[in-house]
Amino acid sequence: MTEPRDIDHIVVMTRDLAAAQAAWTACGFTCTPRAVHPFGTANSLIQLQGNFVELLEIDDPAKIEDGAGDRFSFAAHNRDFLSSAGEGMSMLVLASTDRDGDLADWRAKDLRVYDPFDFERQAKQPDGSHQRVAFSLAFATDPSLPGLAFFTCQQHTPEVFWKPDYQVHANGARRIASVQVAGPDPDAADTFLRAFSGGIRTTHIALGQDSLTVEEGAAAFPEVTIRVADLAAAEPHLAVAARDGDALVVPAETLSGVAVRFVE
Repeated sequence: MTEPRDIDHIVVMTRDLAAAQAAWTACGFTCTPRAVHPFGTANSLIQLQGNFVELLEIDDPAKIEDGAGDRFSFAAHNRDFLSSAGEGMSMLVLASTDRDGDLADWRAKDLRVYDPFDFERQAKQPDGSHQRVAFSLAFATDPSLPGLAFFTCQQHTPEVFWKPDYQVHANGARRIASVQVAGPDPDAADTFLRAFSGGIRTTHIALGQDSLTVEEGAAAFPEVTIRVADLAAAEPHLAVAARDGDALVVPAETLSGVAVRFVE
């Protein structure tokens, strides 16, 4: 039986990376410096304890190669997402220790998968130096969740990627605990996500530490739940948040098209 894959990160597509960094920073998050991919996009990360948010923009459209057949294009998908859906969560990414094993598992489950992809880039460190980070990715999609794409990410240089200075946030954010998506056929989406993640169906899809949920409807504003150390201490950083029981919810229009629910 496949072990459940936990959340690695979400990709949040934005028209203006600097503006997105400012908005997330205003809510108490620490953003890494802007970094450029070799395939036409640029990002800034919000590193938490073991998973993260990736804010993404188009850097150089001329470098973007379209996908074809079994070749998935990360950059083209996000360019097209921004054009059709606007800002928001464009991809859900789970952690991997064996990218090739993920692909074999998904093929056995008849998921729509694509050719494996490997890449590296230079990451700016807190001291201003640059070091190489490298990743192996496996992609999947499903018609039950139109407009979204999914992949696993196997890190080859975690000791370079994860930096304690970037993992400290004024709002006390600790981890993405849950991601909620929506689609026209939630039962089909649930089936796909369980196959993709290896998760177990309870009242939601339970992973190792995290969870996924599916709602019926348009996927314009997914919701992400982030755990914080102390909700009362986080509240001064979340002036735009609305109280919802034991949670504070920042609306999607504030944070690049993603509603963020803060819980302890």
